[in-house]
Amino acid sequence: MRVIVTRPCQSGRRTAEKLRQRGHDPVILPLTAPTHDVLAAARALKQPYSAIAVTSAEAIRALEKLEEGLEPHRDALLFGVGRVTAAAAQAAGFTRAQAAEGTGLDLADRILAHFRQTGPPQEPLLYLAGRPRSPALERTLSAAGLPYRTAECYHMLPIEHAPERLHRLLVETPAEAVLFYSRENVDRFFSLSPFMDGFAALAQTRFYCLSRNIAAAVPAAMSERVRIAPSPDEEALLDLL
Repeated sequence: MRVIVTRPCQSGRRTAEKLRQRGHDPVILPLTAPTHDVLAAARALKQPYSAIAVTSAEAIRALEKLEEGLEPHRDALLFGVGRVTAAAAQAAGFTRAQAAEGTGLDLADRILAHFRQTGPPQEPLLYLAGRPRSPALERTLSAAGLPYRTAECYHMLPIEHAPERLHRLLVETPAEAVLFYSRENVDRFFSLSPFMDGFAALAQTRFYCLSRNIAAAVPAAMSERVRIAPSPDEEALLDLL
């Protein structure tokens, strides 16, 4: 199956390898690229915090650029979404990384459960976030009254692909499947130049989404060809193919 992978390059390459192992033909089409704000991360770490929360491995990559400046913080309790993020934290030297499977909402539940068990934190939680992002984590923490600080340490910037390349990848050889990991990339994908005059090239394409929230961004005309992972993790998503 020819599968379009809309993730950023680094994570997209990992997904492509998984797809090849499953016998598929992946096409990496990153729609965004990260830029890391190392100074924002450094400033955030200088202020007292009880624990660190991250929803993407991109936050860990920003921290790694601190090099020796990260050393005093590697024993900090770190909460992350998913095994990939937790593994990235451990590889960066964090010795107390905990993973919550699912979404930012699941991470918030994990954090709140921890502090219910240990007692209210003496210092705010430090959320190392990206832009754009889902508000679920911050809304849930605020509703629960847990003190936290948000520091934006990476931004996902749109990638502009040449129209000729997009036509070759998406029109000349239409894909049988497209993988979506964020609402923002759903919006970007359906705004690409080959689809300015309609979605004829996608007539036989199915759209595989990591969550219902992401699936809701797919145009209604194609909703019958949307498939949603039963749990918000990549293995569950790929099992749908």
